[in-house]
Amino acid sequence: MAIVFTLIAISTHNAFLLNDYRNVSSTEKVEILIEPGDTGVKIAQKLKDSGVIKAEKVFIKIAINDKRANGISPGLHELDVGISAQSALEQLLDPKRNRGLFGFVEGLRKNEIFDLLAKSKLVTGKYSANVKIDPLYMTKDVEGFLFPAQYSIVPGTTFDQAVNQMIQRFYISAKQSGIENGYRGYSPFELVIIASMIESEGDLVDFPKIARVIYNRLEIGMPLQINATIDYATNTRGKIRLPYKSLDTNSKYNTYKYRGLPPGPISNPGEQAMSAAVNPANGDWLYYVTVKPGDTRFTRSFDEFNVWANEFRKNEDAGLFD
Repeated sequence: MAIVFTLIAISTHNAFLLNDYRNVSSTEKVEILIEPGDTGVKIAQKLKDSGVIKAEKVFIKIAINDKRANGISPGLHELDVGISAQSALEQLLDPKRNRGLFGFVEGLRKNEIFDLLAKSKLVTGKYSANVKIDPLYMTKDVEGFLFPAQYSIVPGTTFDQAVNQMIQRFYISAKQSGIENGYRGYSPFELVIIASMIESEGDLVDFPKIARVIYNRLEIGMPLQINATIDYATNTRGKIRLPYKSLDTNSKYNTYKYRGLPPGPISNPGEQAMSAAVNPANGDWLYYVTVKPGDTRFTRSFDEFNVWANEFRKNEDAGLFD
């Protein structure tokens, strides 16, 4: 019986191979549109009809036995023609082959994200400013609600639909982090503002401490003096040391000139900054300064802050921040 079973297995295996191409790549390319909701069978049909694979059942069998197949993203995929089903799966999982993928990093501003989206040529039309934000946040501006992530954008998607996709993803993190519930008297919208400042001010490891400094300053009525809010008000980036004249900028986002929170978010925060906004570290700090890359120090003493600030200036002059 064992011999018969082995012969049957070999025969089945050979038949399986006969229904599959052996090439792992080719110079001829074709674009396959994977749409949201496409099943494994539907994807296999598209691959077969486009000449990518030889037989649908081979791809389906491979996909069923490979959990990564669940990670196939919607979008316009560029695949090689006449390749094995395994190679087709690998190419479908390669984000570089998906022209429908759009993503951006944490801390970008609305205008920067819109510019990237327009340049991607993945969407049609322009932003209409009619996309609605949940009334819970009491704002009509999408700044702060464009969640930084990878998005699958299929051809025909409008600019507004892509923006709404980002906002819907924000709601997921707002729920997971607890921002949507408010925190110690701060509204969900105020927490988005705080998260945006946290995101724009420091390194990921320091987010909870920066959050605590912001709350400590707010509680005693001290100006927030967040440099990133000045950058937002003046639409600048990349300045390690603020020019003194910028501190007089006549804008409600100037947290040196106006006390309390700025009127809106200054960037689009990610998961960690949102979490830090409702989970600040414990501490009495009122000041912080990045003395050198990777070395941010926190203190309640203004005198100690000044000592560290002088150390920062020396390191900046020495080119440590170049």
